[in-house]
Amino acid sequence: MKGKVPYGKVPQDVEHELSSVHIDKTWSLLEEKFCFNVKAWKQDYQAYCQKQGSKMSEQEAFVEFGTEFINPLLNKILVRKSYHNTWSNMLSYIVKKH
Repeated sequence: MKGKVPYGKVPQDVEHELSSVHIDKTWSLLEEKFCFNVKAWKQDYQAYCQKQGSKMSEQEAFVEFGTEFINPLLNKILVRKSYHNTWSNMLSYIVKKH
């Protein structure tokens, strides 16, 4: 199981390196590749962040929001099992490759 990340978890190095630039790149990728209505999704994300208050950082909130709301949709679009870490893998790709 070495190298495997539990469902819903983003590798610690990726979460630590995740910045607002990576978050913007993630939104762009979702819009370009999956035709997400990013304006509407960002509004939902902002509402989610407000509910979290100051108990978590913007990066932590983004990871959790994506895991809860975006990952299931990506798995449906890509015809993957519901437990597949598509969101985590996408964030890892963006942080490590961009």
